[in-house]
Amino acid sequence: MAVCDFPKTSPPIGQTSTSCLRKFTIHFRRPDTLKEKSNYSYRGEYGFDWLRDEYIYPIEKVDVDFKSNRNFVYLNKAVPLCRNPDDLRKEYRYYNDKKNKKNPFTPYGIDYYPAWLSIFACNVTGNAGSTMHQDGINLTLQLDEIDEIIDDGTEIIFEPSKPCLKITPNKISISRFLQTPKKPRSLDKNTGTPTINYYQLDSTVNIKCFGDTLKKHEEIRVFAKQGPTKVEVGKLMVYQNDNIGKAKIVVVNVITEYDKKGNKIYPQAHKSLDDLYNCQSFNQAMIRTEVILGEELDLVKLSNVESNYDVRNFLDDIKKKTYIENSDSAVDVTIRLRDLYDNYGKNRPEGGLVDGDGHFYTYLLFTTLSPGDYYGMSTGDTKKGISSSKFEYGNILIIFAQGLNNDHTLVHEAAHTFSLEHTYSLVKENKYVFYYGYTENYMDYHFHHTFNNLVDKKLIYTNSDGKTLIHQKDNRYRGKMYSFYKWQWDQMREDRSIEKK
Repeated sequence: MAVCDFPKTSPPIGQTSTSCLRKFTIHFRRPDTLKEKSNYSYRGEYGFDWLRDEYIYPIEKVDVDFKSNRNFVYLNKAVPLCRNPDDLRKEYRYYNDKKNKKNPFTPYGIDYYPAWLSIFACNVTGNAGSTMHQDGINLTLQLDEIDEIIDDGTEIIFEPSKPCLKITPNKISISRFLQTPKKPRSLDKNTGTPTINYYQLDSTVNIKCFGDTLKKHEEIRVFAKQGPTKVEVGKLMVYQNDNIGKAKIVVVNVITEYDKKGNKIYPQAHKSLDDLYNCQSFNQAMIRTEVILGEELDLVKLSNVESNYDVRNFLDDIKKKTYIENSDSAVDVTIRLRDLYDNYGKNRPEGGLVDGDGHFYTYLLFTTLSPGDYYGMSTGDTKKGISSSKFEYGNILIIFAQGLNNDHTLVHEAAHTFSLEHTYSLVKENKYVFYYGYTENYMDYHFHHTFNNLVDKKLIYTNSDGKTLIHQKDNRYRGKMYSFYKWQWDQMREDRSIEKK
């Protein structure tokens, strides 16, 4: 396990720098609630990512070190939630040049990890323009003490790298922070130290991109000024927004049965996919989604064609309880539905396969089936090269009965088709690996594994159906898992099914 590299912490009370300007750093953070709507928490309306303390320091307790259904052990201690925290630090620290590690920002010699904001430009023409963020995004400011700050007339000044980046107000007095309570935060739950004292101004600054687009990643630099002394103490990175990716999602209702009156039984599909994909998820990666509705894959009707033996075999199998309840049935159903769509789908790629290259379509199939108690699943295959192999996700996702109106499932599975792995996946394609069920990321799950009590420390139990299961506890972000990380924005935009200029 990596040794934690703790930052410089707050000094003892009364101890200050010899310089007139007190030392501190400023960090941009996402508000807990939106200023525009009281008691309304973040739901993916914009992209915002930062290096959370608990990802790189032992702050949050992990109950079970779960790697797979056959590889898990009792842990019950605070650990960094990222399994490779040193690599994760580099992702945020070397935002300018990760390859050569040039010019990292180090105010007062401290490693600094800028937050990232992604918003659409407003008051511009063309595909890149949008009214979505025309009112700007309100962000919180966090001041981390190095010296104990006082009301000495210091001003916090914001300087965007482009005129189209607007921040309001453009400066704030240090006295504003002193009007809020000072709070301590420990970076090691096991020892209680080190501790950083900080102040927080909730939803204090408003940021928008107005009148032009960003042709590359830009920044808003933060300076502390006291008298003639001016020092850079923070910054916010703003994601390039001139080239909007386009995803085309074809929605298909799969018909596998009729009712007694001869009417088709439709899956109860999600009511607002357009809002879910364009305002709560993939907009974070500067991807605009076109949802194409109206297609059916009527397997019952197709089964009446004599030559369609594959359809009849599938319909026969899903009627068998031993098949549909098998733990492996979800994978088999997913693959077979993909193959059936390849054979009979109305909007299948011309001259190619759904999971093939050369097209920009993603296929979302809704079904009333409930194989293996899964909510949904996406396709994928291992591509073999000359000297190595690599797993590659396909272009189709199947949503089963339990997941038809589950927002998280609909985004989670679609994001798989855009190349994203689970946050906890230990495969080589995953850049950074987290413990299972402890983050707010779309690619995590809403629970983590635990034990029955501190005395027995039992991890598994047998339910009323005779199944052996692992004890579970809700992820503390359950119902609020709306985030993608900045490097996930990059990965999705590079997926073969995302069309860019």
